[in-house]
Amino acid sequence: MKHLELKTLALILGSTCLGLAAVFLNPSVTLGGEVPADAKALIEKHVEWLGGWDALNQVEDLTLQGTISVAGLEGTLSVVVHGEGYQLTEYDLKVVKGTESVGPGDSWERNASGQIEDMGLEKVTNTRRSLERIFNRHFRGHDVTVSVGDDEEKGGKRWKVVRFDYADGDRIEMFIDANDGSSEWGRTTQDGSVSWVHFSNFKIVDGVRYGHKQEVIHGNTMQDQTVVWESVKVNSGVSPVRFKRPGDSSKVVRIQGGEPSTEWIPMELYFGAYIFFKGTVNGLATDIILDSGAGMTCLDKPMVQALGLKAEGSLPARGTGGMSEAGIVNDVSITVGSLEVGPLTVATIDLGEVAYRMGRDLPVILGKEVFATMIVDIDYPNSRIRFHEPNSFSDHGDARRLPILPADEGHKDVHISIEGREPALVGLDTGQGSALSMYAAYAEKESLLDGRKMRSSRLGGGVGGSSIYTMITLKEVEIAGFKLKDIPGAIPNENRGGAFDTVKQDGNLGAGILRHFRVMFDYPHDCLWLEPGANFDQPLARDKTGLGLTFQQSALEVSYVAPGSPAEQAGWKRGDRIHAIDGQQVDGNWWKQYGEWMLADDGTQITFTMKDDSKRKLVTKTYF
Repeated sequence: MKHLELKTLALILGSTCLGLAAVFLNPSVTLGGEVPADAKALIEKHVEWLGGWDALNQVEDLTLQGTISVAGLEGTLSVVVHGEGYQLTEYDLKVVKGTESVGPGDSWERNASGQIEDMGLEKVTNTRRSLERIFNRHFRGHDVTVSVGDDEEKGGKRWKVVRFDYADGDRIEMFIDANDGSSEWGRTTQDGSVSWVHFSNFKIVDGVRYGHKQEVIHGNTMQDQTVVWESVKVNSGVSPVRFKRPGDSSKVVRIQGGEPSTEWIPMELYFGAYIFFKGTVNGLATDIILDSGAGMTCLDKPMVQALGLKAEGSLPARGTGGMSEAGIVNDVSITVGSLEVGPLTVATIDLGEVAYRMGRDLPVILGKEVFATMIVDIDYPNSRIRFHEPNSFSDHGDARRLPILPADEGHKDVHISIEGREPALVGLDTGQGSALSMYAAYAEKESLLDGRKMRSSRLGGGVGGSSIYTMITLKEVEIAGFKLKDIPGAIPNENRGGAFDTVKQDGNLGAGILRHFRVMFDYPHDCLWLEPGANFDQPLARDKTGLGLTFQQSALEVSYVAPGSPAEQAGWKRGDRIHAIDGQQVDGNWWKQYGEWMLADDGTQITFTMKDDSKRKLVTKTYF
């Protein structure tokens, strides 16, 4: 369930700073030779409209306070920028609030449940780019290619367009009036996603013109934002101390009795991959799935109703299948064994479609909050889990250490090698049942499909919908020095704005690989510990039938037939219904038989009893 995350508050500042882009240009600096003359002329015209070099040169810091309206929520927003490379953003939307801080040496954020986290590298990069635009470096062509694009119409007016292109494909564009240098529109392209910002209600503060109203417009209306700055202060004497990372005083995750570790807690590996265990939510007993790829803990809507809670807002949630809609619920507490989590601010999403595809209800997805402050010790080979206070545990046995890197929304990335290539940056995702997903941009760059005669496809997805993946076999994947052979690899066939639609990551590492290890997720110490299990040398699980199956009312319905698979060759069709497998009536444990097929030798025969009591035989085979 990679990157089940809320995108609403990925925040204003990339757009805010666009409007202030020329504010801090230093008049003593001549625009560099890398900037073409036509762009220089437009920038000079824009600076004159803003108030001129003398006024701009006086600005050392800027403090903005105002209101924000987004996704059906309203609240306050405060932004502080400092010339030494600092930026602090604080928002309070009543039901959800947080803080983001970027500085030269440290960048952090306070999440919706009050935990302090490292800021993701992509967000840090974007924020530092906005600061470099504010404090003149980009206008001199530093780390960016400056050019003038074709004239464009916007808002009933024709504009000159100054472009700032980055090496990773991102782009910022300023729309400037060639006659008077004014600018009301900007366009941002980040990781292939385009947004607009419209500035209005300009006022002069200390000789400089500022837009006091900003409207951010996305392709998804749930992400649209309106900010009204009620106060703009120049040179308030902001100290860099204000941006310092605070201690994490919020004990959102804790162990009963102050113990250093919980007991070993039994877990069920659904399909041999998805981690389920028993727990409670606000005192109500329930199944819980653990998903390191979930940016927030999530409740299914029926669970919210059962608890008598009320969701607020209409926020965009991004999953592997695309964009969906989420609400926010406060004061949620979860217990798992002797582990206590909460009170949390959580998302509520209709997980009915995901549950339908998985064949099991998903009342609670416990997300990255528990990973942020605990060592999460997952013993996949022995189907058990426990949690440790990070400063009280050091028994790593024969495990190898693997550094992790901060990613957006509190996620973590690691480097792996795919078939001997240079290290690939992949996300960590206990909620992905398959072994490894490789994103389309990476697959194209590395020509992963070239020369592979055996390939097929499958139906997959998560929050946001389903999609088709091309399936191939990778000869080898290396992680922390461990080499695994014949890895099933999935490449999405289409990108629809989901979590896999990115050029900033190369792929997503799932339970199909992790299940061969005892894995200690030690986010507080920026690492994983991996210890091979007794099953390490066993072949990785892979589909050998070609049947995509959905459990419905004591029967299995065929939802997909993989090209070139035994199922296709035997004439199976979408919509076929299975009532028994090898003489055993289909029930809620059918997935255990499916798991056996994934590990079965080629040539294993399976007998299905169909809806009309006819019998069909299928012989397993490696088909991709």
